[in-house]
Amino acid sequence: MENPLTDELIEELNEIIQLPKEEQSLKLKEYFKKLNPEQLEFLKKHQTQQCIFCGIAIGQVNSYKIYEDDDIISVLDINPASKGHVLVIPKMHLKYTYEISPKIFEIVNLISKKIKEVLNCDSNIFIANGEEAGEKFEHVVVNIIPRHKDDGINFSWNFNKTSEKQLNEIANKLKIEVKKPEKIKENLRNIENLEYKKLKRIP
Repeated sequence: MENPLTDELIEELNEIIQLPKEEQSLKLKEYFKKLNPEQLEFLKKHQTQQCIFCGIAIGQVNSYKIYEDDDIISVLDINPASKGHVLVIPKMHLKYTYEISPKIFEIVNLISKKIKEVLNCDSNIFIANGEEAGEKFEHVVVNIIPRHKDDGINFSWNFNKTSEKQLNEIANKLKIEVKKPEKIKENLRNIENLEYKKLKRIP
C-alpha cells in the first residue's frame, strides 16, 4: 500500500512526535480527525508492523480483552505465566511507566482485586521499564500474574552486600522531597502556637 499521507500531513505528524507525551496525545487525537479512512488504515497497519502491543491497542491483533477505555486496554496474555495472567497496555506507544498517566495503576489495582475475588489468589505486578530491565518491545506493559502455592513461578535475584556509606549516597541521590500543602503548614503552625501558649500558662 502506497503512503496516502500528503507531505503536509507527514510534516505535521513529525512535529507532533517531537512534542512532550501529554501534549502529543492531545494533538494526535486532533490529527486523526483530519484523516480519511484510507490514511487511517495506512497508519494503523504501519503501527501494527512496528509493535505488537500497538496492534492489540488498535484492534489489528486478536486479543482476549477484559478492559478498555480511551487510553488503556487490558487483555489476557496468550502465553501466560499462570492462568489469568493479564497485560495492561497504554494505547499510546510509550516506553516507560513515568511517561504515562498514573491512571494505569488504578486499572492495575482494579484488575488485581478482580483476580483476588474471582480466581481466589494473590498476584505479582511486574513491569520491565526499559530494555536493560527486560523490556522486549519499546512499549511499556504492566503484567498482573496470579499466584498459587507451588506454581513454579520464580522471581529471584542475588542479595548483594552494600555498605552504609553506599546506602547513604544512593539514598541522597534518589531522595524526593514532598512539599506539604500550605493549609497543612498553617495548621501545624497553629498547633505549635497553641502548645506554646499552654506551656507559658504552666506555673
